[in-house]
Amino acid sequence: MKTTLSAVAALILAVSASAQVVGKWDKLEGQHSRITERRAVVVADEAAWEKVWKEHDQNAPVPAVNFSEESVVAVFLGETNTAGLKVQIVVQKDMLDENRLNVFYKEVRPAAKPFAAAMVCQPFAMVKVRKASVISIEADGRLSIPEKKAAPANPRDTAKVRALLETIQIPSFDGR
Repeated sequence: MKTTLSAVAALILAVSASAQVVGKWDKLEGQHSRITERRAVVVADEAAWEKVWKEHDQNAPVPAVNFSEESVVAVFLGETNTAGLKVQIVVQKDMLDENRLNVFYKEVRPAAKPFAAAMVCQPFAMVKVRKASVISIEADGRLSIPEKKAAPANPRDTAKVRALLETIQIPSFDGR
Protein backbone atom coordinates (compact mmCIF):
# COMPACT_ATOMS: atom_id res chain seq x y z
CA MET A 1 0.00 0.00 0.00
CA LYS A 2 2.83 2.35 0.93
CA THR A 3 4.57 1.60 -2.39
CA THR A 4 1.39 2.32 -4.34
CA LEU A 5 0.89 5.67 -2.58
CA SER A 6 4.47 6.73 -3.21
CA ALA A 7 4.17 5.71 -6.89
CA VAL A 8 0.98 7.79 -7.23
CA ALA A 9 2.64 10.75 -5.48
CA ALA A 10 5.66 10.49 -7.80
CA LEU A 11 3.36 10.40 -10.84
CA ILE A 12 1.46 13.50 -9.66
CA LEU A 13 4.72 15.37 -9.06
CA ALA A 14 6.04 14.37 -12.50
CA VAL A 15 2.86 15.52 -14.24
CA SER A 16 2.76 18.85 -12.41
CA ALA A 17 6.48 19.42 -12.98
CA SER A 18 6.15 18.73 -16.71
CA ALA A 19 3.43 21.37 -17.00
CA GLN A 20 5.86 24.10 -15.93
CA VAL A 21 8.32 24.97 -18.71
CA VAL A 22 11.18 27.01 -17.35
CA GLY A 23 14.09 28.17 -19.49
CA LYS A 24 15.11 26.88 -22.90
CA TRP A 25 13.21 24.07 -24.54
CA ASP A 26 13.26 22.35 -27.93
CA LYS A 27 10.52 19.73 -27.55
CA LEU A 28 7.53 19.31 -25.27
CA GLU A 29 5.53 16.11 -25.22
CA GLY A 30 3.10 14.38 -22.98
CA GLN A 31 -0.08 12.38 -22.47
CA HIS A 32 -2.50 15.07 -21.34
CA SER A 33 -3.70 18.09 -23.26
CA ARG A 34 -6.95 19.99 -23.12
CA ILE A 35 -7.06 19.71 -26.93
CA THR A 36 -9.16 16.62 -27.53
CA GLU A 37 -9.41 16.59 -31.32
CA ARG A 38 -6.71 15.43 -33.73
CA ARG A 39 -4.81 18.42 -35.08
CA ALA A 40 -1.42 19.49 -36.43
CA VAL A 41 -0.53 23.20 -36.55
CA VAL A 42 2.34 25.51 -37.39
CA VAL A 43 2.60 28.49 -35.05
CA ALA A 44 4.57 31.41 -36.47
CA ASP A 45 3.79 34.32 -34.14
CA GLU A 46 3.39 35.18 -30.46
CA ALA A 47 -0.40 35.74 -30.54
CA ALA A 48 -1.12 32.39 -32.22
CA TRP A 49 1.31 30.64 -29.84
CA GLU A 50 -0.40 32.08 -26.79
CA LYS A 51 -3.79 30.99 -28.15
CA VAL A 52 -2.65 27.40 -28.87
CA TRP A 53 -0.83 27.13 -25.54
CA LYS A 54 -3.79 28.39 -23.49
CA GLU A 55 -6.08 25.98 -25.31
CA HIS A 56 -3.59 23.18 -24.55
CA ASP A 57 -2.91 24.16 -20.90
CA GLN A 58 -4.58 27.25 -19.49
CA ASN A 59 -2.82 27.04 -16.10
CA ALA A 60 0.85 26.90 -17.12
CA PRO A 61 2.79 29.94 -18.32
CA VAL A 62 3.38 30.17 -22.07
CA PRO A 63 6.87 28.84 -22.92
CA ALA A 64 9.22 31.34 -24.55
CA VAL A 65 9.79 31.22 -28.30
CA ASN A 66 11.90 33.60 -30.40
CA PHE A 67 9.53 33.98 -33.35
CA SER A 68 12.01 36.09 -35.32
CA GLU A 69 14.13 32.91 -35.73
CA GLU A 70 11.79 30.03 -34.83
CA SER A 71 8.33 28.58 -35.32
CA VAL A 72 6.54 25.86 -33.38
CA VAL A 73 5.03 22.71 -34.85
CA ALA A 74 2.39 21.19 -32.55
CA VAL A 75 0.75 17.80 -33.10
CA PHE A 76 -2.21 16.68 -31.02
CA LEU A 77 -3.48 13.11 -31.44
CA GLY A 78 -6.86 13.79 -29.86
CA GLU A 79 -8.51 11.76 -27.16
CA THR A 80 -7.57 8.09 -26.97
CA ASN A 81 -7.97 5.22 -24.51
CA THR A 82 -4.41 3.96 -25.04
CA ALA A 83 -1.88 4.94 -22.38
CA GLY A 84 1.68 5.44 -23.56
CA LEU A 85 0.86 6.57 -27.10
CA LYS A 86 3.50 9.06 -28.28
CA VAL A 87 4.05 11.43 -31.18
CA GLN A 88 7.31 11.13 -33.08
CA ILE A 89 8.22 14.18 -35.18
CA VAL A 90 10.87 14.35 -37.91
CA VAL A 91 11.84 17.70 -39.46
CA GLN A 92 13.59 17.78 -42.85
CA LYS A 93 14.95 20.62 -44.92
CA ASP A 94 13.44 20.54 -48.39
CA MET A 95 16.00 19.37 -50.94
CA LEU A 96 14.79 21.78 -53.63
CA ASP A 97 13.68 24.83 -51.66
CA GLU A 98 15.84 26.16 -48.82
CA ASN A 99 12.92 28.27 -47.53
CA ARG A 100 10.75 25.22 -46.91
CA LEU A 101 10.65 22.66 -44.09
CA ASN A 102 8.87 19.32 -44.30
CA VAL A 103 7.59 17.96 -40.99
CA PHE A 104 6.46 14.35 -40.70
CA TYR A 105 4.82 12.84 -37.66
CA LYS A 106 3.59 9.43 -36.65
CA GLU A 107 1.93 7.77 -33.70
CA VAL A 108 4.16 5.42 -31.76
CA ARG A 109 2.15 2.81 -29.93
CA PRO A 110 3.49 1.14 -26.79
CA ALA A 111 4.62 -2.47 -27.06
CA ALA A 112 1.77 -4.92 -26.59
CA LYS A 113 1.68 -6.22 -23.04
CA PRO A 114 -0.72 -8.64 -21.41
CA PHE A 115 -1.79 -6.01 -18.88
CA ALA A 116 -1.81 -2.62 -20.57
CA ALA A 117 -3.25 0.42 -18.83
CA ALA A 118 -6.44 1.76 -20.34
CA MET A 119 -6.94 5.42 -19.54
CA VAL A 120 -8.13 8.49 -21.35
CA CYS A 121 -5.15 10.38 -22.79
CA GLN A 122 -4.59 13.26 -25.22
CA PRO A 123 -1.04 12.67 -26.52
CA PHE A 124 0.80 15.66 -27.95
CA ALA A 125 4.23 16.87 -29.05
CA MET A 126 5.49 20.38 -29.79
CA VAL A 127 8.85 21.16 -31.36
CA LYS A 128 10.68 24.36 -32.19
CA VAL A 129 11.87 24.55 -35.79
CA ARG A 130 13.85 27.16 -37.66
CA LYS A 131 11.83 29.95 -39.27
CA ALA A 132 10.87 29.09 -42.86
CA SER A 133 8.52 30.70 -45.35
CA VAL A 134 6.72 27.36 -45.86
CA ILE A 135 6.36 24.60 -43.27
CA SER A 136 4.33 21.59 -44.36
CA ILE A 137 3.07 18.96 -41.92
CA GLU A 138 2.25 15.45 -43.02
CA ALA A 139 1.29 12.27 -41.22
CA ASP A 140 3.99 9.71 -41.83
CA GLY A 141 2.18 7.03 -43.82
CA ARG A 142 3.39 3.79 -45.26
CA LEU A 143 5.21 4.08 -48.56
CA SER A 144 4.38 1.90 -51.50
CA ILE A 145 7.47 1.31 -53.60
CA PRO A 146 6.72 0.02 -57.08
CA GLU A 147 8.49 -3.11 -58.20
CA LYS A 148 11.98 -2.34 -59.39
CA LYS A 149 12.65 -3.05 -63.05
CA ALA A 150 16.08 -3.81 -64.36
CA ALA A 151 17.79 -0.88 -66.04
CA PRO A 152 18.96 -1.36 -69.62
CA ALA A 153 22.47 -2.72 -69.85
CA ASN A 154 23.70 0.30 -71.80
CA PRO A 155 21.36 3.33 -71.79
CA ARG A 156 23.45 4.99 -74.53
CA ASP A 157 23.22 2.10 -76.98
CA THR A 158 23.11 3.95 -80.31
CA ALA A 159 21.78 0.94 -82.24
CA LYS A 160 18.61 0.98 -80.09
CA VAL A 161 18.20 4.73 -80.55
CA ARG A 162 18.71 4.44 -84.33
CA ALA A 163 16.11 1.63 -84.54
CA LEU A 164 13.63 3.71 -82.55
CA LEU A 165 14.13 6.78 -84.76
CA GLU A 166 13.64 4.69 -87.91
CA THR A 167 10.20 3.56 -86.69
CA ILE A 168 9.06 7.15 -86.13
CA GLN A 169 7.91 8.87 -89.31
CA ILE A 170 8.79 12.55 -88.95
CA PRO A 171 7.60 14.71 -91.81
CA SER A 172 10.11 17.19 -93.12
CA PHE A 173 9.41 20.92 -93.15
CA ASP A 174 9.06 21.01 -96.93
CA GLY A 175 6.24 18.42 -96.89
CA ARG A 176 8.19 15.42 -98.26
